[in-house]
Amino acid sequence: MDFEKKNLKAINQTSIVDQIIDTITGAIINGTYKAGTKLPSEYELIEELQVSRNSLREAMKILSAMGIVKIKRGDGTYICSQVNPSLFDRVVYSMIYDASSSSDLLELRQMMDEITMQMAMDKITPEEIEKLQQNILEMKQASLDQDIEKMEKCDIDFHMGLIESCKNVFFIRIIKGVYSIFENSISKNLRAERIDSMAPVYHQRILDCIKRKDYGSIHGIVEESLKTWRIRI
Repeated sequence: MDFEKKNLKAINQTSIVDQIIDTITGAIINGTYKAGTKLPSEYELIEELQVSRNSLREAMKILSAMGIVKIKRGDGTYICSQVNPSLFDRVVYSMIYDASSSSDLLELRQMMDEITMQMAMDKITPEEIEKLQQNILEMKQASLDQDIEKMEKCDIDFHMGLIESCKNVFFIRIIKGVYSIFENSISKNLRAERIDSMAPVYHQRILDCIKRKDYGSIHGIVEESLKTWRIRI
């Protein structure tokens, strides 16, 4: 398939990989390449940017890790259209996490969970509610079986499911990225609680509140659900 040249600026010889990344991301921002569209072939990009194949491939690997492009073997490279937290989101948010106080993190987690519940109340589907209910049942069984790894997975999947139910691409991208920094502390909390974990109970209260569309109870329910996590953070 022939691609019309987009008049991208040729790359000079300093920081080649970084400049390729800046050029491609700049082209996405200014609308030259749109979400879901296929990039020109490797050969065409090499010619237009005046770079080596190795530099271009290295840049594309980084862009792929960032969640900006998707490389399809035998087909080509596409601008991502799905909204997923990227490796670089996690790195940036982890740096912020390290520099934050406990009170800052607690306040952030409280706000995140509250707004997620509020948005979920307006947009969640019966199918999503059923899936979350099944998740809670599986987590209860994992708790009885002392299957900590299964409990950890259920815990994260529950929160990711709630976030997905909000159906706002910007919100999902940001909140999933931020939530990833809490995964380690959530896992540690579950391992500390072990057989006495209250997580399935708190998750059930959250889901019941969403089903009732009880906006007035959101703050109290989230605050209660974070009680043990608050102590350990």
